[in-house]
Formats: sequence, C-alpha cells, structure tokens
Amino acid sequence: MRKSGTLHIILEIVTILSNIIIGVTILTFIAYQHQEGLDLNKSFIGSIVLAIGATEMVEFLSLKTLAKLRNIPNAVVALLSMILGILLMTLDMELATACVVWGICSIAFQVVKIVNAGINILKQPFLNVVIIILCVTEAIFAIFLIANTVEALDHHFIFIGISLLVEAFILLVEFLIHRYQK
Repeated sequence: MRKSGTLHIILEIVTILSNIIIGVTILTFIAYQHQEGLDLNKSFIGSIVLAIGATEMVEFLSLKTLAKLRNIPNAVVALLSMILGILLMTLDMELATACVVWGICSIAFQVVKIVNAGINILKQPFLNVVIIILCVTEAIFAIFLIANTVEALDHHFIFIGISLLVEAFILLVEFLIHRYQK
C-alpha cells in the first residue's frame, strides 16, 4: 500500500475515533453535570466547538484530491468553527451571549454543510443524506439555543453528542464498505 493511502486510512480512523470520543465526552459530562450540580460554561462550549472543528478538518484532510476540491466549503466551516471555539474560550462574554453567538454561527455552518452535502450526494448518497438530516436537525436545535439560550444548552449538547456518535457510525460503515469493496 502506498504511503498516501496509509495516511488517508489513518486520518479516516482518527476522524471516526474523534467523533466517538467527543460525543461520549459530551454525553458523559451532561449526565455527570446533572448528578453533581455543575454548570456548563463558555470554556466547555468553546472547547467542544474547537474539537468538532478540528475533527472536521482532519476529515477534510483524509479525503482524496478530487473529493477535497468538492469539499472545500466544509474545510472553511471547520476552520471557522475552530476560530469560533477559540473566541468562545478567550473572549469575556456572558454565557447567554455565547449561546446566541454559537447558535447563529451554527445555523450558518449547517447551511454550508447542507449545500455541500447536496452537491456531493451522488458521490456518497448514504453518508450525505445522513449529514443533511443531522445538519437540518442541528439547525433547528440552534434556533432553540438562540431563543432559550442557557435553558436550551443541555438539549443542544445532548443532540450534538448523539449526532457525533451517529456520524461516527456512518463513517465507520463507509470506511468498511470502501475497504472491503475492492
């Protein structure tokens, strides 16, 4: 196997594992938070947004050359997501303001992802249909996050955790299909 093929495989596995780790971390923290009476803060929000953006960037890097060209909007969204995560962690703002900013950015990011998945739907229909469904649902949760701010934060995080686990499962299925298809 060529080195570039090995690198693509490693990056695909890293993407799958990152989605699983971030999803489980979010769901575990939410469950632990309710047990211990802890509050979510903007540093946690920022770190999750940063981690998701970094994972999406690794996913972009794992693509072959032609697929990269079709997925440049996703790379831009991943970069902007990482910048947003850093800003949420470092800027001095109220938690409610951070929720509104995150919600607005999330809607914009989801629109770009939906359009990109729609363009690429013929290349990987199974993956892109699931991505479209997850993005539409996340945009709806982002609207609730903007409207209810801190009160909707737990529900938004629970959805993101489940969404990441679903995406990891779909990526794993796609990975196995492409490896054993040849």
